[in-house]
Amino acid sequence: MKDKITDQLLQIPSTRKQVSAAIAASIIIVAVSVSVLPFGTNPMIQIQPFLPAFIAWFLFADLLTAHMLFSQYRAAGNRSILILAATYLFTGLIIIPHILTFPGVFSAAGLLGAGTQTAIWLWVGWHAGFPLGILAYLLAGHLERDKPLQPPTIWQPIRVTLIVLLLVAAAGTAAVLFKDSLPVLVNKGVFTPLMYQRVGPAVWLINAAAIVLLFLMKRGRTVLNLWLTVAVLAFMLDVTVTIFAGSRYSLGWYLARVNSLVSAFVIICAIVYEVNRLYVRLAKHQKALLQSREELYALNDELSRLSQIDGLTGIANRRRFDELLHKQLKETESSGYPFSLLLLDIDYFKAYNDHYGHQSGDRVLKQTAQLIANTLPDGTATAARYGGEEFAVLLPGKNKEQAMLAAEAIRSALTDARITHEHSAVAPHITLSIGAVALTPVSGAETCPLPGSLVEAADQALYASKSGGRNRVTFAS
Repeated sequence: MKDKITDQLLQIPSTRKQVSAAIAASIIIVAVSVSVLPFGTNPMIQIQPFLPAFIAWFLFADLLTAHMLFSQYRAAGNRSILILAATYLFTGLIIIPHILTFPGVFSAAGLLGAGTQTAIWLWVGWHAGFPLGILAYLLAGHLERDKPLQPPTIWQPIRVTLIVLLLVAAAGTAAVLFKDSLPVLVNKGVFTPLMYQRVGPAVWLINAAAIVLLFLMKRGRTVLNLWLTVAVLAFMLDVTVTIFAGSRYSLGWYLARVNSLVSAFVIICAIVYEVNRLYVRLAKHQKALLQSREELYALNDELSRLSQIDGLTGIANRRRFDELLHKQLKETESSGYPFSLLLLDIDYFKAYNDHYGHQSGDRVLKQTAQLIANTLPDGTATAARYGGEEFAVLLPGKNKEQAMLAAEAIRSALTDARITHEHSAVAPHITLSIGAVALTPVSGAETCPLPGSLVEAADQALYASKSGGRNRVTFAS
């Protein structure tokens, strides 16, 4: 079954913090409403701009909520969300004929040919329609539970919108056409008939049924259902306070309008909060992703570096040597600059290992590598471990004379280090035999030799150094 929670913004599971906030908001709404009830019939000043301002804010909140819920339906295809969107659309639109026919706002008797009972009956349709929509939402949610969702279509919201428009138009038309036949619910601004005609209690019972079933069936498990419960509670308190308000423009009447606004804005506030929370999380994740990417780049660079370094000596390994030799020979061929290669071998290293042990031999390899690297003539030269006790030095841009100076400098540095080697037949300390080869390309001449051929020439020169008594430098002829 498709997961319905992850597809929608407001179907995210509610957190403990959100539940605590919803409970606190509910307590405040109930506490204010209950505390005002004993004084609800107290007449207040008739503020003429209050109703138009209230209607504008209510209309804005309900229509925006409907739009957001329609978007949620298109994201996931829940029919229940579509019904909830239609409910908010209905309450947002039904208030338009209500305010137009409300006496004393745009005219003394109201517009559209309204009668004395037109506005109050539209109020009944408004306050009964919202909880009925909530009940329809719960029923649809129950029916679609554990069933695969149908793909959302653009035509469903259009059909639902047309149905809502027809319902609002029918309610407004009926309230105007049958104005003389409607039962009296308000008499000269007093709501007493609303109670004894039993219309008010009936509307209140519908609202009570909606909030009880909403709580029992949904338990506020998601952000939507959590704050929808608060919205229905505020709406029911609107009906409650209105019934006991006594008349229009009383303290209770004003508070009932405020409760309506609370009901309208609760879902919008939840949407804004969730969008902001998700944006913050997205920003944090993006920052963490960028940091992780930088760390990954650093690790890749380090891995690349380590793959080119000999683990024992810390200088370039054989793989790196082969890469650089190939690259520098190509550059030498294209530039015409000279190039030299040195192969170095520690004299009688096997005898050293046999006598002093492999750990001492490893220390000699490290010392020799560092001496070679520290004696290189400039930043373009590279020292590498060629294998075992053999080392290599790449000298791009160096001719035979310069290479000879570099090789002698390295050999002398190791001799001066006086690393004891009692089993050497050359000297009582570690020495090096070096074979060298130098290239000086000539414009128009044949290409440079292959890397293998160059290494073989240097190796033959190294063999000549060993055959000639070791601890010396020999150049390939």
